[in-house]
Amino acid sequence: MGSMEAIMSGVMTIFLYAMVVASVWKLFQVAADLGEIKTLLTEMRRTTPAAKPVETPTPPPVLAGPISLESAEALLRQVEAESLALTAAEHRKTTA
Repeated sequence: MGSMEAIMSGVMTIFLYAMVVASVWKLFQVAADLGEIKTLLTEMRRTTPAAKPVETPTPPPVLAGPISLESAEALLRQVEAESLALTAAEHRKTTA
């Protein structure tokens, strides 16, 4: 049984060394890729013309003419009806 333990110990040691070497190699690959990305970004910044400021769209014009009392009341009724419907739906959810 002693020779089997020695063989397993040797295999585990080789495996761990291989994992450390692979990790270091991968770290260097990532560092090289990041260096390339940095170089590309600085090149793009140098060669790309300056961006123009974004124009904000003008808001739509307010409807001409005064708001009548009837239209304001109708709007208020619609808002109240939607509010009551929403409250009733929430009440049904909590009681269900």
